[in-house]
Amino acid sequence: MTDELRQLEEEWAAAIERRDVAAAESILAEDFTLSSTGGVGDHVSRERWLAVLEQIESRSLTCTVDEVRNYGEIAVVMARLRWDATLGDRNLTGDYTVTDVFRRANGGWRAAWRISVRLPSA
Repeated sequence: MTDELRQLEEEWAAAIERRDVAAAESILAEDFTLSSTGGVGDHVSRERWLAVLEQIESRSLTCTVDEVRNYGEIAVVMARLRWDATLGDRNLTGDYTVTDVFRRANGGWRAAWRISVRLPSA
């Protein structure tokens, strides 16, 4: 299960980097929400996030999973992202800490909530 979620995090990062809406749709739960400080937006719905994804110019995105906790049908992943990207004239480049909440659905894991905080520059 831990390896499965680590792989899913890597697939999600690759989908963002490639602006691959179809791949992202397969990862996100229908009720997905992004809660972001310093990133794309404070509270972003699945539909809005998928629409914005096509506008993000990602030069690179790496994900390092720090910890995975399983609570039955729910799993929580703590990770760090290193992202080099822009959204229009807004610079999104930086390091982020993320907490992703996954829910088991339709035989696999789906991301229900991402809490993302952009870390201050050193």
